[in-house]
Amino acid sequence: MISRFNKIRTYTIHGHMNILPIKYVCQKPHKYAQIQLNTETHFNAIIMDIDDEDLLAEWNAVGLPVPTIQTLNHANNKAHLIWLLKVPVSKRNKKAVQYYRDIVRSIQILIGADRNYQNHQTKNFLNTSFFRTIYNDYAYDLGEFRQFILPSSTVVEEINREDIERSKSRHITLFNQLRQYGYKIAKNKNLYDLLKAKAESLNEQFDIPIKPNSIIKSVCEFCYENRNNFKAKSTSKTMGFARILNLSNDKFIKEVAKRQSKAAKRTTQLKVARTVRTIKVAIDHLRRKKLKITQSAIAKFTKRSLSTIKRYAALIRKILMKKNGLIRSIRVIASGGEERAIPIPLRGIAECSEYGGRQNYLSAPTLYNKLPYRLNLEYNLYHSRKNFNE
Repeated sequence: MISRFNKIRTYTIHGHMNILPIKYVCQKPHKYAQIQLNTETHFNAIIMDIDDEDLLAEWNAVGLPVPTIQTLNHANNKAHLIWLLKVPVSKRNKKAVQYYRDIVRSIQILIGADRNYQNHQTKNFLNTSFFRTIYNDYAYDLGEFRQFILPSSTVVEEINREDIERSKSRHITLFNQLRQYGYKIAKNKNLYDLLKAKAESLNEQFDIPIKPNSIIKSVCEFCYENRNNFKAKSTSKTMGFARILNLSNDKFIKEVAKRQSKAAKRTTQLKVARTVRTIKVAIDHLRRKKLKITQSAIAKFTKRSLSTIKRYAALIRKILMKKNGLIRSIRVIASGGEERAIPIPLRGIAECSEYGGRQNYLSAPTLYNKLPYRLNLEYNLYHSRKNFNE
């Protein structure tokens, strides 16, 4: 029956998961408590989880075919019913998956199976030390279950009814109330004692109190493990404005207009910053691809209009100057680097004999037009000293 599997996902009695050859699992079945029949790509079987001992034979009462495997737990008589499929259902076929799920939901309602069961892994029916197994050794076509599909309205009504009943459960109610309280005190040293006192207080709301020990333990363990992940709900707003109180109508309107203006400016600044970052990415991309950097190319890459890119023309020039090493610091760009950049030679100053040495070079009137760019430090220093001496 399981010969179709070359390898199978297993879960040991200690909860560890592994994927092993099926031959190894058959040789040492006592090591594994569960195996996975329905994989990430295919449904190989219909699996039902029966938690109520009185419903073990309900499949026969509603006329379902005999399960391929019935796996019963020795300890509590809970069982898994498995109908193996001749042809696995591929999860890529959406219509087939929907058809399969309609059958599964209908059978769950008909025989009272656990509707929250994930329908993938099942009790290891090869492990006879843990489970009692009944084999039928027959696989079914999915079409053989078609007659058991319930109308969608019936399924929806049943699901809604179960949700309502579940929401009224005392255990669920206590758990939800206690966990919300636990999130707030997760870092308290006396976490368990506080949860226990709170649970005893909440338990008084029920006509018939329940035993909350397992709920307290579960909530306490979760809150302690995640104590650094709970964040207090933030009451501050994005703009940090205080609430408007005790203002006349005119002052209220003016205050709202003032705040709207500040918010609009902030939004504009965020949009500009986002556009600047996009333009920088576009320039880097064009440089890596060795493409010509033009406003049209940047607009195409950033998916912005050409008019928008033109508004950032000065910024684009500054970015290109930084990329080419003509502006040394990004702070120069931020403080108006384009105006500070002046021409300098790529060769050393001593080699510029065409200006007649260092003094003539620095005082040359055509310096801005003939040489490459650099910061205007040495040039300004020279002229400031010259003017001071004069």
